[in-house]
Amino acid sequence: MNIKIKYIVSDFNGTLVDAMPIYTRVFCDVVKRQTGIESPNVAAYSIAATGTPWDEQFSHILEHHKLPKDAVPKLMDEFCTTIYDETYSLFPKAEALLKLFKTKGYRVFITSGSGTGPMMKRLYEVGIFPYIDCLLGFDIYKKGPKHIEMLAEKEGLSLKQFALQSVYFGDGPGDMRLAKNAGLFAIGVAQTVDPEILKEAGADMVLAKIGDALEMDWEKLEINI
Repeated sequence: MNIKIKYIVSDFNGTLVDAMPIYTRVFCDVVKRQTGIESPNVAAYSIAATGTPWDEQFSHILEHHKLPKDAVPKLMDEFCTTIYDETYSLFPKAEALLKLFKTKGYRVFITSGSGTGPMMKRLYEVGIFPYIDCLLGFDIYKKGPKHIEMLAEKEGLSLKQFALQSVYFGDGPGDMRLAKNAGLFAIGVAQTVDPEILKEAGADMVLAKIGDALEMDWEKLEINI
C-alpha cells in the first residue's frame, strides 16, 4: 500500500534561507573571541556538523580543546545575538516551491535550531510567512525527535502515521539523521555539504539545490509502507 504526501517538514537556515556562510563565520568568530581558539578546523567541523544543534557544536569544540563546557551558554548567547542582527535572503526558487506546496494543499512545517521568535521574524522578512503552517525553534525544544513528535500530535496522528505522509528537507547530515530516526522520507539539499555526506547520513534522495524540487513529480511521489 502507498500513502501520498500530505506534510512537508523542512529545516530553515541553509535549506530555504542562504544562512550557513554567515552562521559559520559567526560561529568561528565567537569561538575565537571567547576561547582564543583560531583554526580552520573549527569552520570545517561546523560545516560537516550542519544540522547538529549549535550548543552541541560549541560543546564539541570545547571538549576537543579540553576546555570547560560550562562556557557553552555564554557562547550561545553571543552567537544568537549576532546572527539575529544579520540580513538574509532566500535561495533561488525557494518561494516558488513553497507556493507550489500551498497550491497542492500540503501542510508546511519548519524545524529550526535557532530561536522561534527570531525565525518567525526572518520568515516575515524574507517574504514566506504566509506559506508556513508552523515553526518550531530550539527554545521550545531542542531541534530533534521532539519537534517531529509535536508536529504529529498537532495533526492528531501517531508518529508513524505522520512520518508515512511526510517528507523532510535538510542541508546537513544532522537533518538526515533526524528525518530517518523519525521514519520520514529524507531529501538532502546539497547547498552546504557534499551530496555523499548527505547520502551517508541516510538521505533517500539528494538535490543539488532546493529549487530542483520544483522539477519533481509530486503527484507520483509516494511513500511505500
